[in-house]
Amino acid sequence: MIYKLIILIIVIIINGSISMMVLPSDINIHYVGRIEKTQSNDYYSFSWSGCQIIVNITGVTEIKAILNSEKPNWFDVFINGQLNNIFNVTLSTPQQQIITIANNLNSNDHYEIKISKRTEAEFGQVNFYGFQIDDNDENFKLFTYKPLTNRKFEFIGDSIATGYGDMGKAPCAFTESTENVDVSFVSDITNQLFGEMSVIAWEGKGVVKNYGSPTPISNPNDPTLPDLYPYILPLSDNSSFWNASQFVPDVLIINLGSNDYTDLPYPPDDYFQVKFIEFVKSIIINYNNQIPKIFFICGVMVNEHPCCTITEAVSNVFNATYIDMPNIQNSSDDFGCYGHPTIIAHAHIASIAIPIIKQVMNWK
Repeated sequence: MIYKLIILIIVIIINGSISMMVLPSDINIHYVGRIEKTQSNDYYSFSWSGCQIIVNITGVTEIKAILNSEKPNWFDVFINGQLNNIFNVTLSTPQQQIITIANNLNSNDHYEIKISKRTEAEFGQVNFYGFQIDDNDENFKLFTYKPLTNRKFEFIGDSIATGYGDMGKAPCAFTESTENVDVSFVSDITNQLFGEMSVIAWEGKGVVKNYGSPTPISNPNDPTLPDLYPYILPLSDNSSFWNASQFVPDVLIINLGSNDYTDLPYPPDDYFQVKFIEFVKSIIINYNNQIPKIFFICGVMVNEHPCCTITEAVSNVFNATYIDMPNIQNSSDDFGCYGHPTIIAHAHIASIAIPIIKQVMNWK
């Protein structure tokens, strides 16, 4: 296995003990999702659900991460593919939160450690300053990380894709801790098909009308998902445009539009369809000639309105695959906070989508 010794910065921490820093720019740290690497020399930043930081390491007994967050954000820590612990980042700039993400490790063993952002971009920008290694582990090594496959998935959606309320069971109020994209259908699909994902989803957002809008088309002060899509840091930095060439998906899955039709007044159907088509075109044009296979999902949390009929029509424009998912939630175990799908319901969504994706992609 190939490894590269890293450059270390010595820092003094509490009680004068010495630790070593692995900087966020270290070439052996692997990032997944939209990451802003140019905003500061001190940290890398991210906001969207499912952004991940992955490191392969040996020679350590404990590893800490240094972060801060615009608003409270929750993270999962996976060690060798298994959920090890969760943590919440609550300190904002200029404060830094030092979090032990793994301890009681065997310094003779090799570990794959992954930090995954559970919560959505609505909770703001997170800054990652690097990993902290205790001086007793000065002979540690980082190894180059290689994904299992080259398969890439992009998901575009709303609260369903973010895993809003999936950790609760109705009736329950939503809090940040009840949202977990790592157990939503987007992660289920990605993990079971051995890929990596980029998730551009935001609760309450629609194509032309957001949830709760008193007008059939949301005003410019209430940005829709197409308005937010171009940015790495949609809340905090409107100059942080994403370079689509950095993550060209093989599979593009869109589950969007239910918020447009949740409450009256509905948007004009023709206008909704035209703007939906324009949005999808604006996405795929950035991939030049590397057009992904496109899948549209509709039916989850959708009542009797034309959303799914129009979504299927949009799907046909792109010669995409339309996956109809009515009646996903048919028992009390399927309803999380504010009626959103639970982990069980998300697994059901994935179980329907995965065979279809495999067939279209000719994947075994």
